[in-house]
Amino acid sequence: MIRTIFVLFVLACATALPVAVSAENLTAHEMAARGLEHAEDFPGLISICNIDEPIRDAAEKRSEGEKKQDRSGRRSEHLAPTQVFDNLYYVGTGGVASWVLETSEGLIIIDALNNNAEAEKYIVDGLETLGLDPNELQYLVITHGHGDHYGGQELLVSRYQPKVVMSDIEWTILEQPVLDFSSPRWGERPKRDISINDGDTITLGETTVQLHVTPGHTPGTVSLIFPVYDNGERHMAALWGGTGLNYGPVEDRIQSYSEAAERFRQEAKAANVDVFISNHPTRDGSAKRIKALAERQQGEKHPFVIGNGTALGALEMLRDCTQAQVLRIREGNE
Repeated sequence: MIRTIFVLFVLACATALPVAVSAENLTAHEMAARGLEHAEDFPGLISICNIDEPIRDAAEKRSEGEKKQDRSGRRSEHLAPTQVFDNLYYVGTGGVASWVLETSEGLIIIDALNNNAEAEKYIVDGLETLGLDPNELQYLVITHGHGDHYGGQELLVSRYQPKVVMSDIEWTILEQPVLDFSSPRWGERPKRDISINDGDTITLGETTVQLHVTPGHTPGTVSLIFPVYDNGERHMAALWGGTGLNYGPVEDRIQSYSEAAERFRQEAKAANVDVFISNHPTRDGSAKRIKALAERQQGEKHPFVIGNGTALGALEMLRDCTQAQVLRIREGNE
């Protein structure tokens, strides 16, 4: 079902998509090496470039030993609730992000963690610790339909009634009777509320958030561009909505990832994005930058403000390394 929805989405958008980034007759390893030119800035993305290991399929059952190894590899330090910019706050765990954008007319929250208990402990308590009122939640944007990003929505929706936003294609996937894979840690799926398509926006108060459908991690992943402020100085942030490859060597889906990264790179370039974040703080470097922010001295550069060229480098890395995975499949080395 997911594959059918994905193919229909690609066909519907084909005329609007730019030509995929050219492989320029490079081999898979050469393309991966091109992506890895940005590895020093984004070490959390390096695994996407690994073309010598099988591409993981999360739907396949794994042994207990593999599960334990995977869990140990994902352990991360606790992150305290943090005001990252004048209008942007982190209230996630050490492994999964939840970002809160403050506007003059309320709060926009991006992702809801694994379950209601996490939403209570990290989001609600985190907002209150930061002096924000959870009752001001107006929108909950869910980047994609994996439970570590929607699982705590039930508590937030029942208690604070934010409007829930996902891409139309992702709502359709979540409405299937059975999902491709799930976890007992995940809370209830959200019920369809606001459906968005590529290029739509949300405006709340003086803040406008661009929403872009960037298929690849899932068929309907949403990535965002929005303004942030550092002591009143305006910057532009890009939030990449889904990073890993978790469905095996499916060439057309991985090709769509590379194309989406390039399209989003062009949007980020046009918006002069100089901040890159994602919904996993070890992927985008947020975990380290939050610690650096706590030690920032007056007059020092904001650790999240990395410049337009470096921010675009993350998307070039995602574009080239997923293209390398496509080439690897075509070379018969999947």
